[in-house]
Amino acid sequence: MATNYLKGEPLELRWRSAWCEHQARSIPSLFQSQADTLGESTLYLVKRAGVYQPVSWQTVKRDVETLAAALLARGIQTGDRVAILSENCYEWAVADMAILHCGAASVTLHFPLTPPQVEEQLRDSEACAIFVSNDLQAQKIEQIRANLPALKHTFSFQSVSGWTPITELQREGESVLRDKPTLVRESADTTGWDTLATLIYTSGTTGDSKGVMLSHGNLLASMYASMQMFPPPGHDYVMFNFLPLSHIYAHTCDYLVAIGLGVQMAFAESFDTLAQNLQEVRPHAINGVPRFYEKVRERVMGVIQSKPFLRLLGGYARKKGMRRAFGGRLIWAISGGAALDPQVAEFYWENGIQLFQGYGLTETSPVLTSNTPNSNKIGTAGVPFPGVEIKIAEDGEILARGPNIMKGYWRKPEATAQAIDPDGWFHTGDVGEIVDERYLRITDRKKDIFVLAGGKNVAPVALENALIRNPYIEQAVIYGDKKKFVSALIVPDFVQLEEWAEKAGIPYQSRAELIQHPKVVEWMTVQVEEAMRPFASYEQVKRFILLPETFTFEAGDVTVTLKMRRARIIERYREQLDSLYETERV
Repeated sequence: MATNYLKGEPLELRWRSAWCEHQARSIPSLFQSQADTLGESTLYLVKRAGVYQPVSWQTVKRDVETLAAALLARGIQTGDRVAILSENCYEWAVADMAILHCGAASVTLHFPLTPPQVEEQLRDSEACAIFVSNDLQAQKIEQIRANLPALKHTFSFQSVSGWTPITELQREGESVLRDKPTLVRESADTTGWDTLATLIYTSGTTGDSKGVMLSHGNLLASMYASMQMFPPPGHDYVMFNFLPLSHIYAHTCDYLVAIGLGVQMAFAESFDTLAQNLQEVRPHAINGVPRFYEKVRERVMGVIQSKPFLRLLGGYARKKGMRRAFGGRLIWAISGGAALDPQVAEFYWENGIQLFQGYGLTETSPVLTSNTPNSNKIGTAGVPFPGVEIKIAEDGEILARGPNIMKGYWRKPEATAQAIDPDGWFHTGDVGEIVDERYLRITDRKKDIFVLAGGKNVAPVALENALIRNPYIEQAVIYGDKKKFVSALIVPDFVQLEEWAEKAGIPYQSRAELIQHPKVVEWMTVQVEEAMRPFASYEQVKRFILLPETFTFEAGDVTVTLKMRRARIIERYREQLDSLYETERV
């Protein structure tokens, strides 16, 4: 009889290595222990004046403590919420750690958020202070500041008119510490396992955004479990960070794991400089989302296909190209945040890169399961992390229990009670199954599965993944609830499509004109039919709409990890989609 229950190994809340040993009750206590042990060793690699420069543990500790002292002197205290609205940078990490040293909780806002979105989260959290990176982010706050009575303090990483720069705060903190040298340590000691560490607002793929309350214990449990499953080879090990630290994935798997392991973490300058930064940093480990790995594969294959001599080298060229794309030292890579196409995973493994898929949510700090060097099955989300229990409910929903499960939703007791049952099981909203009595496979989102007019159930994620696997399709959203057949919104991969159109001699003035050309529609129809070939007839996309622009985070179409906000997208295009059903299909 197939099992519906999995349990991870016992969680070890102590880490030992050749250079450090710690058992922490809070994130500040972990940080202090590591800083005292590792001293002048490098913690961060930061791009300054065109060169990646090392920043030692002692330097980070000094910057954190002086900033925390200034915050305490200005009235920030235990239980307060302090927000950060910034792109990834060294100052982001320092500000977050300083907030925790005050006993306060950080509210980590995604930097592309619009002013109304920022206002919603600041008002809901009642943040009393905020750090922003630059004038662009500060202007968002200025537009909404009159609506935020709880917001008393405004700080900036760069020089912003009317805002207190972080450098000035740290000078204030130096003066405070001369008079009260133990102030920050004493404040940090007030935090414990159950103290609120951060509020992270969910991406809202299926509903309104909610503030997820994660304690120090939640984050540390996930961090220790990660370290238990992916031990590093040495202190010179480099992790590369480019995912937003405001999101739980990078927050734990990059930022906290680097601190816990005592290894180096390098910050990417921006998404636009990833390829260059990878060559400069040459990391041993990287966390990414599926689309990132798909894009790297496409780029490598594009280079090989464009050069006949590389095509002749076949597998050797692919292996060399993959390793060079990541700097040449990559040991393993993790994919999370969305489903990873098994064909993409197989491509990486075949070409010398260990790519492991994991699974989790903001509410679970984040990792529930992952493939690992010792347990890997492509096409699954892996085995439970230490301390985690997984159960499949009668309706197929994945339930999880463990020390990494959130404290609840901020000031939403009813939503919390709906998400976490009396026995402590968190209802993920995802549907899955257990494979080989060891591995979890995710099949879809519970709320995304729809029923056709004929009564057949359709799981849209599998169809969307099959479509975007095609080189001519960048994004896809499936539609068809209570309809006679399945349809889709499709955004072409315009790099590939425009190259094909040029070779086919198709004239066009804009992308909107290109996708309306009969030959393009015919060509894309062939691509859709090919992608749908493995599926049952009732599941296959029968009609589709081509769109000239990609779905973006800024437009509210996708989450920070590039998952589609399907309900919002469908609502925006519902009239056009419904028009596909007005005539009988041929």
